[in-house]
Amino acid sequence: MMTERRSDFVLKSGYMVKRSQNKKRFTPVNYKTRWFELTRFYLSYYDIGNLEKRRERGRISVKGVRLVEPALLHGEGGDAAAPDVSYQAAGHCTPPAHINLFTIVVSFFVPTIQGYPFQVGYCESDGIYPGTTLPQYTLYLVADSEKERTEWISSIRKVCEEYSPKSFSYHLGLWLGRKWSCCRSLNRRALGCQLATIWPEYNNNPSK
Repeated sequence: MMTERRSDFVLKSGYMVKRSQNKKRFTPVNYKTRWFELTRFYLSYYDIGNLEKRRERGRISVKGVRLVEPALLHGEGGDAAAPDVSYQAAGHCTPPAHINLFTIVVSFFVPTIQGYPFQVGYCESDGIYPGTTLPQYTLYLVADSEKERTEWISSIRKVCEEYSPKSFSYHLGLWLGRKWSCCRSLNRRALGCQLATIWPEYNNNPSK
């Protein structure tokens, strides 16, 4: 498994905080620090243990990515469990692995990490909704600085340029079970309330 997942050149890597995707109903929201690696084919994330023993926790095919945009996890109607206080202020540049303060559950808010959130909207496989611009799932990530967030967004967009139709709009906030935190729409599949970044024309016309 180790050889297979590292067979492609890693374009960008680093720690980020990942929000649980809650693909199943009635599962608790939590935030966990993961190690991320971006290649030409996948955005993958792993446990934060020893480099050679890290367990892969998930991956997203870049062919299925529909949007990569900033996100808002705080504010009125936002996520009460979202990271809030910077560990950089305490002199940490990377998560101190010896303490387990990086899981934040809705019922017990532990303010540990500054939030510079963004979102990756995607379809889970190349064969799902191949012609739609709407993402099937959204992965919310939190970088530890504005610079890191900008670099991650730019890097992910770059490897996704030639694949799949892209979204023309997105929701800045979260789906809270009954409504969007940003625009208050009650329809989960409602068109986004923000205009998405314009992708190169050929991305949205794959037949050309």
